[in-house]
Amino acid sequence: MIWLRCRLGLEIGTGHAARCFTLTKALEKQGVEVGLVLDEDAGGFIRRVEEEGLHHVVIRPGIPLVKEAARYPDGNIVLDLSNPTIQSGLSDLVAALKADGRKVALIEGLDHEAYPGPASPDLVITPYLGAEARRDHHGTNWIGGGAYAVLGGEYSAPPSDLEARSSILMMMSGSDPWHLTEEVLAVSQPFGEKLVVVIGGSIPPDRARKISKMAEDLGARIEHAPPTLQPLFMQSRAALIGPGLVKYEAVATRTPAVIISPGDQFVATQSAFIDAGLAEVLNSGRPDFAEALSGAIARALTTVPRWPAIIDGQGAGRAAQVISKYLGE
Repeated sequence: MIWLRCRLGLEIGTGHAARCFTLTKALEKQGVEVGLVLDEDAGGFIRRVEEEGLHHVVIRPGIPLVKEAARYPDGNIVLDLSNPTIQSGLSDLVAALKADGRKVALIEGLDHEAYPGPASPDLVITPYLGAEARRDHHGTNWIGGGAYAVLGGEYSAPPSDLEARSSILMMMSGSDPWHLTEEVLAVSQPFGEKLVVVIGGSIPPDRARKISKMAEDLGARIEHAPPTLQPLFMQSRAALIGPGLVKYEAVATRTPAVIISPGDQFVATQSAFIDAGLAEVLNSGRPDFAEALSGAIARALTTVPRWPAIIDGQGAGRAAQVISKYLGE
């Protein structure tokens, strides 16, 4: 049995959970017995997992993180916990699991979310564009790069014709802890009627209502926590997105993107996309943000991205094959 451990919430976001959900289904397709280990307070996501009929267990989060090792069910473990809020405890957790005789794979991030070691997992996965440039992976085996970006199977469909699209998709993140959604809406009057504003499922109801009111005042269309963004991307000529994983979905659907960064510390993590000409990045803290945003949207609405893209919808299957190879019983 292979168990995928992830967290989600206001500080962590929903991208890790969505990735583990997709990987679980990809491993199932390959005949692997697999399940999810989730926090007891992940109510909405647990319901989605139950609706899909996926194996799962619910635990109380470990503080410190190493305490979780004793709470995991028997089997090998894939950890998708690379986040600055819990990063420092990852090595101790890996060491405890390996001391218990388990095989461990770890999905790491880039830059400040890269796994620092020293404990060595059996497999480290860096499913991000630009990962190939990093050499100091703390794992016995390693795979990475844009080819392993984990997207839902729907993203393997060919993208729709750009010229047939008209809207501008806006999705900062499932939780948007930086309040980028409000910052962008406050300066979106020039193109507000073209916006399709996605309100993530981890945004508290009171805040969601305020965002809805701002969007309605602009004449924007509102989508509340859709199960997938793929149909919305296929209708969008451009996208306004946060610094998280949504940018991979934009590339896979050939949607020109403007990434809004809540600070300089997040700009570095977007460098691979900038270098590949796949997105433009704006720091929301710049004094001329409103003017710069209008200019970036105008450019995105006339950009024609290269195709085929570096990122497709096959990454989950590729990653599942390697996980099965190293962690399968």
